[in-house]
Amino acid sequence: MPINKYIANASGEFGQEILDKIDSGFAQGQEIVRAKLGADKIDVVFVNAPESVIPEIGIGGYSPGPYNIYVSLDPDFKTFSIEDMILTILHETHHCMRWRTPGYGQTLGEAMISEGLATLFEEEHSGTPPIYAQIQIKQDEIDRARNSLNDEKYNHSEWFFGAKNIQRWFAYTYGYQLSKAYSQKTNKSAAELVNTPANFFL
Repeated sequence: MPINKYIANASGEFGQEILDKIDSGFAQGQEIVRAKLGADKIDVVFVNAPESVIPEIGIGGYSPGPYNIYVSLDPDFKTFSIEDMILTILHETHHCMRWRTPGYGQTLGEAMISEGLATLFEEEHSGTPPIYAQIQIKQDEIDRARNSLNDEKYNHSEWFFGAKNIQRWFAYTYGYQLSKAYSQKTNKSAAELVNTPANFFL
């Protein structure tokens, strides 16, 4: 079954340099996720959305369900790397496959593991965890998270992007650390753990 690419470029702001990078990153990324995750039936839409990119790399990703990925780009950030494009596709495709079983998750703990596994999947390809898995997290943040693991009304933006004494990217880093610890304990990769329920990690 297909993994389809769509480029939303009615504005024409994506020039040929960006279009070439999209083509290359998508081609390489989809080859990897097919081989590692058995990924299929996914539409990948590239959109002009500067407000949704990670400023440090010029790319952002979002997968709202099992069959769709949105990759946000800033047409003024022409120096984004093809490797970061590939890693974004890997991360979001891991989400898509996890959405199918057991789901992204409703609680803080479940969301942290879904993000942590997708981040670990990136590292297994690149050899280095992404920037949002490299912060120095604090014990008081960990304690607060441990007390909120089952919270279904958690504020996703606060925990993952920072606010109210929670530093930026805390939940990404902590979820990655928990996922990697379980991966090492079980000797299973992030791809092999894509369907494993969050409680096994927590």
